[in-house]
Amino acid sequence: MPVVATPVASPAPAGIISTTEVRDFLRDYTGHNPLLDDVEFSDTELATAIDRAVDIANVVDRATNWTSATFPNKYVLLTGAAHYLMQSEAFRQLRNQASYQDGNIQPVGIDDKYGQYLQLAGSLKQEFRAHVSQMKIASNMAASGFIRSPLWRGWYHI
Repeated sequence: MPVVATPVASPAPAGIISTTEVRDFLRDYTGHNPLLDDVEFSDTELATAIDRAVDIANVVDRATNWTSATFPNKYVLLTGAAHYLMQSEAFRQLRNQASYQDGNIQPVGIDDKYGQYLQLAGSLKQEFRAHVSQMKIASNMAASGFIRSPLWRGWYHI
């Protein structure tokens, strides 16, 4: 009797978040992008965004050596990956912006959302950096177990 194999999707690479989770966070589905009739970001771009978000987090405030598998928080990593993608798309939008106007109608643009993408990227960046800073402060305090008070000449154990 012959053996019949059924192909299955390979599992997502090990890590705290998958490209599917980033796609879900961005609501980037074929049916939800009527102008594109496709997804906006490829799986490769999503995976790269996750890695770049970790790279950015590793240089915020103090150096760390987190990886996509050891990152301490899913939501923070999602906002970092989304920030990277929005900023990257803003670059593409600016490079390819073309507006057209015919007569007395409003200008119609192709790839003319540079400002909106940049604004969203800035908002996500601010949230991401604030969360990363707080995580590192909490990590520093948990590691030492002690905090120095400027009002006392000794150490307090937490």
